[in-house]
Amino acid sequence: MRLPQRRAGTLSRRCHRNYGTAVGSEASGKAPATPEGYAARMTARSASSPAPPAQPEPPTLAVELVGVLRARLLGWYEQAGQDFPWRTGANPYFALVAAVCAQQTQMSRVLPTFERWVAAFPTLAAAAEASNADALRTWERAGYPRRALAIRDAARICVAQHGGALPREAAALLALPGVGPFTAAIVRCFGYGEDAVAIDTNVVRLLGRLIGGALQPARESSARDIERWAHELLPPGDAARWNPAVMDFGGLVCAARPRCDGCVLADICAARPRFAAGELATPVRAQARFSGSDREWRGRLLLQLRTAAGPMRVGALVEAAGASDAEAPRVRALLRALCAEGMAWSRGGWCGLGER
Repeated sequence: MRLPQRRAGTLSRRCHRNYGTAVGSEASGKAPATPEGYAARMTARSASSPAPPAQPEPPTLAVELVGVLRARLLGWYEQAGQDFPWRTGANPYFALVAAVCAQQTQMSRVLPTFERWVAAFPTLAAAAEASNADALRTWERAGYPRRALAIRDAARICVAQHGGALPREAAALLALPGVGPFTAAIVRCFGYGEDAVAIDTNVVRLLGRLIGGALQPARESSARDIERWAHELLPPGDAARWNPAVMDFGGLVCAARPRCDGCVLADICAARPRFAAGELATPVRAQARFSGSDREWRGRLLLQLRTAAGPMRVGALVEAAGASDAEAPRVRALLRALCAEGMAWSRGGWCGLGER
């Protein structure tokens, strides 16, 4: 599709010939590991750095560009989008569970965790009644188990303060444990049918490349520009289709290694000429080594506690986790940390899952 040519400056204050808009570079530091992480790191960066000079407002996208992007992405989504139960169920609780499950987790692993959780705790009230141990056993090996307690704690607050329902207001949602801007937007969009813009790392990558021309938007694109573009592109009244279309396209097509050859947006993508010229998107950061890390040892301890028939002797737990004599002090310290977080208990040489 060819769009009509316009005079320079008509589409935006900064134009390029493929109808994408250049973005001022703003290094963002570490890559966001989660949807909430992108906003959190931008906020932390702003708080720890001197206030920059006032920046001009991000350019306004051309009406023609907005229409083309909406049509192509929604058309692609109808054919290739992923179907998840929380996207069509109009269930705020399911949307909350799914969004928390998706934090720091690949989508291929989200669905089994989601299904396991809602089978064990089908309602907000049921989740509020869950003990720490019940929540952790249900979470199994999904990783970052604090998320399980966050869902349960959020449910308890909703029962105590919001009449047993998740609030609709963004501010009230953001006050709940484990809820950041992305999770709040997912609840409002899929749970309540509101026009809330959900921005995760896939959305950042897609919009930063498509409109801003960045190869690695997590580094090169500013949060301010990404948010502006995301809000301008949202079709009024159609957030429940648009948000997953953008997230899925960013995850499946405009991935870390983009699949430009089959991309329905390639001819209007600002970053496409750079990729075609052989430029590469440099990884933002290397994945931290898991083997031998505290995360691995914590996981080993929780696995033994989840599968134990009852309380264990602390020494037996450390041995069952595979710690050598040299590693035992470190592993015992990690057990104490788990106890402080409410994921384990230890008393009189005995220990167990959750709180006692």
